[in-house]
Amino acid sequence: MDLCKTAVMGHSFGGATVIESLSKEPKFKCGIALDAWMFPLNDDVYPRVNQPILFINSEKFQWAGNIIRMKKLDSTTIQRKMITIRGSVHQSFPDFTFLTGPWIGKILKLKGEINPQIALDLSNKATLAFLQKHLKLENDFNQWDPLIDGQCDGRSLSVLHKM
Repeated sequence: MDLCKTAVMGHSFGGATVIESLSKEPKFKCGIALDAWMFPLNDDVYPRVNQPILFINSEKFQWAGNIIRMKKLDSTTIQRKMITIRGSVHQSFPDFTFLTGPWIGKILKLKGEINPQIALDLSNKATLAFLQKHLKLENDFNQWDPLIDGQCDGRSLSVLHKM
């Protein structure tokens, strides 16, 4: 394990924890926030974050107030990206979405309109591309760099909120 190449990643409240962790620990080279719930963060946290961040959002969970808080981290000098996976829901990121059948998943809103495997695959590939770039990994994950900019051959990924 190379402790000089560390990142922090979290989902929902864990996404807010990513931002808080970056503000307190400069050893983290970058952070990835999956469908982050930003309201637990105090305003004094935002200016202390100096690392690159990738926000990967679901289409159905995010709302204007939360996006505004994410945009407080916008920077002209540090890479901050925000992408949205169309047809996804808040539970598209953890593996919990695979524990329910299709009907129960739809009724309880644990599954979105997108196939959960496709949503997770898009999220994973964008994450790996971002980590390769900022941790200087020597893999071929850069083949998925277009995902970080919201470019995808299909219609599942979009940049609904540009940073």
